[in-house]
Amino acid sequence: MAKKATQQAAKQLTDTPKETNYNLLVWIIIAITGVVYSGCLNNAILNFDDLEYYNMYPEVINLSLASVKKIFTSYYLIMYQPLPVLTFAINYATTGMDPVPIHLMNVVMHLINIWLVFKFISELTEKKNIALIVAFLFALHPMNVEAVSWMSARSSSMYVLFYLLALRSYVRYHKTNFQTKHLIIAALYFIVSLFSKAQAVTLPVLLFAIDYYYSRKLNAKLVLEKIPFFALSVVFGLITVMDSDTQGNLKDGMLISYNAIDLFFMVCYSFAFYFVKLILPANLCGIYVYPPKTGGSLPWEYYASPLLLLGILFLLYRFRKNRAVIFGAALFFITISINIQLIPSRLFITTDRYAYFPYVGLFFIVGYIYNQLQQNEALAKKYLQTFGIVLVAAGLVYCYAIWERNKTWNNDYIFLTDIIEKNEPVPYISRAYGNRGNYFLNNGMINEAIADFTSALKVKPDDGQSYYNRAITYVKVSRWQEALADLDSSIKYNPKFALSYSNIAFIRYNLKDYNGALEAANKCITINPQLPEVYNIRAAVYFSINNLPAAEKDLDKALSLKKDFSDAYKNRGILYMNTNRKAQACSDFQNAKLYGDQTVDGLINTTCK
Repeated sequence: MAKKATQQAAKQLTDTPKETNYNLLVWIIIAITGVVYSGCLNNAILNFDDLEYYNMYPEVINLSLASVKKIFTSYYLIMYQPLPVLTFAINYATTGMDPVPIHLMNVVMHLINIWLVFKFISELTEKKNIALIVAFLFALHPMNVEAVSWMSARSSSMYVLFYLLALRSYVRYHKTNFQTKHLIIAALYFIVSLFSKAQAVTLPVLLFAIDYYYSRKLNAKLVLEKIPFFALSVVFGLITVMDSDTQGNLKDGMLISYNAIDLFFMVCYSFAFYFVKLILPANLCGIYVYPPKTGGSLPWEYYASPLLLLGILFLLYRFRKNRAVIFGAALFFITISINIQLIPSRLFITTDRYAYFPYVGLFFIVGYIYNQLQQNEALAKKYLQTFGIVLVAAGLVYCYAIWERNKTWNNDYIFLTDIIEKNEPVPYISRAYGNRGNYFLNNGMINEAIADFTSALKVKPDDGQSYYNRAITYVKVSRWQEALADLDSSIKYNPKFALSYSNIAFIRYNLKDYNGALEAANKCITINPQLPEVYNIRAAVYFSINNLPAAEKDLDKALSLKKDFSDAYKNRGILYMNTNRKAQACSDFQNAKLYGDQTVDGLINTTCK
């Protein structure tokens, strides 16, 4: 039965163009894609980038005109991406942290992009059969799962949406005898795409590729009309590299030492990676780390990658007079090149989402081959049905792969375990161990958390954050001395990390080392005077040494910084009780309970009667 269904679906693909309702078929593809991606809607908001938008940037959870201005003048996770961040803020303002609407927006953008890919290719070529194949592969290729299912990858699908609109406008510019209004519309869509993600800077070069496809004669007008597009690319490129964290990634260099020869093979590997995953989209991962060097050498596949690239370049040379093939290859190479680490950063060497739009170029070549088979009667009889069966079978496999791959983003444990298991234990993987350790810690799995923070330190021994993470885990189980040792190490590698001093103050207070606690608290406040918790800790120290005025001043400061600080209300209520201010004590105990401290019921019963 499955074989028969596959053959029937293949027949639809192998019918002649006049017999095929392409618009209906693309809507069926969109519907199927929506179904297979529905599995991601209930996935968690991950502690790997996702939650950082809401925890690190107050403007994202306080939507207003002022916060919109802040969003458009700030960088987020080493990127200038104001429009995606604005949509995160809108998500929060309307439905809070409910994951379904957040993921649904990502899925809807992908579905819109499927339609736009179909329209762009059909308008470019005036061949809907080619457009259908491209849209089909774009919709269901498993490499695109990351761009859709991962909340933080929204910028990828969002910039592509406006990028495609710009390309469609440029095609109309060609087809309306170069009416300026279509060029202006393309530029406006380009600006919106740039506000979504810096990868959009490649568009001006791709416009030349469209000119080539249409055999447009090279002249001054063709070049001059692109100048505003290139100017926009330069401006947004400069905005991107002006971010201090981006500069730090480039300035500080790699976590692993590579020479110029290594970098050559890594660039070749990066290109080859996307060709291999196009054909065999297996063993996909959210992060692909830079390779370790064993005995001074890279893994074997890095040395083999130039051979694959040479083979591909040889094929392109053989088809150098075929404008369709060269255009498809140009689309891929132009748009993927911006993501090739010619200047290595400290992050990852490749990633699935980078292929989200570039693969359209390679899918275009597949669609062109399909069209050639369909137009040649002899070839059609010999190969077309097989071609259709292979495509439909691939679609079925892709649907299953998408459904299963969506599960990777179900929660932090699954996602981070996938990264840890599929990568070598190089320094960057310390972040995955650290985030999984936090997942264990938040779920009360202390031993597992300690094990992961220890693993993070094994792969990156100078990671001050991992020492801090393990220290606060030790604090949870009152392993004070081990926590102090780790906090000292955290400060060694990150001397300006105020929270380390705050936790030292807390531990010293519990050990009744009040002088040590005061010293650590004062150091913390010197580094960062805006942490309410450290004022609460220092107040407890002052209370213990009977300096009540200083304790009261610190509690007032803590509450001025954090209006819902239940523990500070409780502590100030106790101070008021000890200074015979019953009414004020009662008010503070009531506030402590209001903000979540249920341990004050006994104090309320004895104070507020």
